[in-house]
Parts: sequence; C-alpha cells; structure tokens
Amino acid sequence: MSERSVSRRGFLVGATSVGTVGMASLSGCMAIWRGTRPQSATDRPSLQFTSQRHRITESMATTTATDRQTLIQAVSTPDAIVWIPESATIDMTGSVGVPIAPNVTIASNRALEGGSGGLIKTTGYDNGLFSQHSGWARITGLRLHGPRFDRFEPRRGGYDEVDFEALGFSLQGTSAIIDHNEVAGWTFAGFALGAATAQTSGWIHHNWMHHNQMEHYGYPMELYNGVHLIEWNTFDYNRHSIAGFGYATNSYEARFNVVGPHASLHSFDMHYLGENLDHLGRTGRGIRAGGFVNVHHNVFELTSYPAFSIQGIPAQFGRFCNNWCAQQRDGDRDGDSGSVALFPRNADIRVTGNKHGPAAVDLGRNRLQEVEAGLAEAGDSARMRMAAPGPLDLSTLETANESTG
Repeated sequence: MSERSVSRRGFLVGATSVGTVGMASLSGCMAIWRGTRPQSATDRPSLQFTSQRHRITESMATTTATDRQTLIQAVSTPDAIVWIPESATIDMTGSVGVPIAPNVTIASNRALEGGSGGLIKTTGYDNGLFSQHSGWARITGLRLHGPRFDRFEPRRGGYDEVDFEALGFSLQGTSAIIDHNEVAGWTFAGFALGAATAQTSGWIHHNWMHHNQMEHYGYPMELYNGVHLIEWNTFDYNRHSIAGFGYATNSYEARFNVVGPHASLHSFDMHYLGENLDHLGRTGRGIRAGGFVNVHHNVFELTSYPAFSIQGIPAQFGRFCNNWCAQQRDGDRDGDSGSVALFPRNADIRVTGNKHGPAAVDLGRNRLQEVEAGLAEAGDSARMRMAAPGPLDLSTLETANESTG
C-alpha cells in the first residue's frame, strides 16, 4: 500500500486546511424517478430525486475525455471542466492516485434531461483511483462503478480485506460537491473525504448509491474529516450508507435521504476515534466520536438493523429526530432508541419525533416529494440561498433546525 493510500487502518495525514467561501445550494426543477424496488445491481430505485438547477452541461466544458489517457490529462489542469460523454466507458483499472488539480469539475449527463451519464469503472481492487490535495472538486452526473457489487467476506477465504479495498476518489482539498452520480460496487468506498489534517467540506446530494457491501468496509462515502451536508440521496444494498471516522472536527448533517431495505448493517454512523486509530483500543485515542451528527427527516426502510449508530461520545451532540422508520426488530415505539438508534447512554444524544412502521415509511416518502416539489417551485432552499457551484463553507450546520417540515 502506497503512502498516499487511504484506508480505515492505513490512514494518511493530508496537507491542506479548509477554506472559507460561499456555498451553492440546490433546488429549481425537480424530477422523481419511480419504478419497482431494485432487484439487481443495475435496477433503478423506487424513488430518487433529481434537480436540473446548477447542472453542468457539455457546452460549459473546457475539455472532453473519452478514455483513460485523455481523462488523466484533463484532470491535471487547474480549473478545468471535464466532460465525459454519455456514450463513454473509461476503464481505470490499475490506476492509483491519479492527481486531480485544484478546482476541477468532472461531469456527465446522468439525470440531466433523462441522460444516463458516462461511466468510470475499475475491475481491480485499486485503492484510490483519483486523489486531490488542494482546491475544490465537483464530481457530477457520472456512473462510478467499482469491481464488486456482491456482498462478500474476504476473511472467510483466508484473506485480509485490505487486499480487496477499491476506492474511487480520495478528496482532501478544501471542499467537494458530489451530485447526481450513481456510486456502486466499491468494496471500500466510492468517496473518501478529508484526512487527519485535512478538513474537507462535502456537499453530497441527489446520488443513487447502492451495492457497496464488502464486509468490514462497504461504503458509498467515508467521511474522514470536515463538515458535510448529505441530502436527497437514495441508498440501498450498502454495508453502511454513511460512515464517519471520528475526529472532533468530523461532523455531518443528513436530511431528506431515502434508505432502502437491503442494508447489511446499520445505515448511518459515526465511529469513535480509538476504534479506528487504536484498532478497537479504548486507551490512547479514547472514545471521541466526531463533533456533531444531525440526522433528521430521512426515510429508513430497513428492518433488520438499526438506522443510526454513534459508537462513542461526540464532542458536541448527536441527533436522530423526525425521521420515518420501518418497524425495527426491537419494537416500534416512537423514540425507542434500542431499536432505531444505538449510542452510549452518557452521550449527548437526542432521539425524538421519529415515526415507525410501514405507514410511516409511506408518509415519509410522500412528505419528501412534497418538500422537494416546494423547493423547486420556490427556487430556494429552506436555509441556503442559490449561488454558483464551487467550494463550500458548511461551518453553520451545527445550528441546523431539527424540526423543519
């Protein structure tokens, strides 16, 4: 494993710090994809949100990439807008650490007026196809496929899961926007944001993230450090749909997402730092579990595992409020933390206002459609004004309202 590789146990120290700039917000035109529940790795989800506002189009591109070599060259140019045609399949197998220059956008047309998006893929266990260490990045409208869509356990075959880590993007610049992508088949993670000394702000929205389910890893996103907003995504067939690493400067808000019923463990989490850096030891790094985690107004359709787990003591707080949850295995009483959310009893965690059972799931899905339609009609987000896409400042998220909608 190279010095620049990123894994939960082989964690590297980045070299950037977070910047301060304006944030883009979504809304505008909206579409909802409907169909049957996904039965295979390529099926569409039963409910997915899209936005046509602030999308990158081919006419905005500064260059076009259609194969591995042209893509590697294109992303090396600062401020580039790289377009990948819908018809392109770019196989990056064997690539590790392809550098992305500052302020680069990689774009295609997935969910843009019916487009399916160009495909970037690997069939190998490549730990970090792309990496960025300064500036901001936007990855939008693409299909991003890792090597394995199935659920498997390397240790059962006598192997170490480290040998099977496939990671798409390691982003350690100031910020990243990840929107309207399909992210599937990644044994480690589709995206890793931040590092020990890199607080990378992330805005992750309107993605379809599924079939990332290798045991011990299996995430669409690994949030190492920084403050993140995660909204309007659809998740299914993931081991964890959101994985937090545990630094005190590692926080996120997750709202308006739909989590399907086919998880292989709890959906959203924040690990405690000692779990990751001390290999499950509780000395040294202790049980600090992030800064804050605010999970509200999401639909959780899974019934076999908890929706949320915070595995230590957050520096600020944890909230699991006003979500719509399918009946859990330990009961369906409103606010029943034993079934819906797992957390230490001495932590500042609030679990309240959640609704449970099949009827609650239907209610939540309908409510999210109403909220998104309202945002589209208003042309504005509940708490953020429209701005040009670019780097982010999410420093105010800790004051998020828990009871909107």
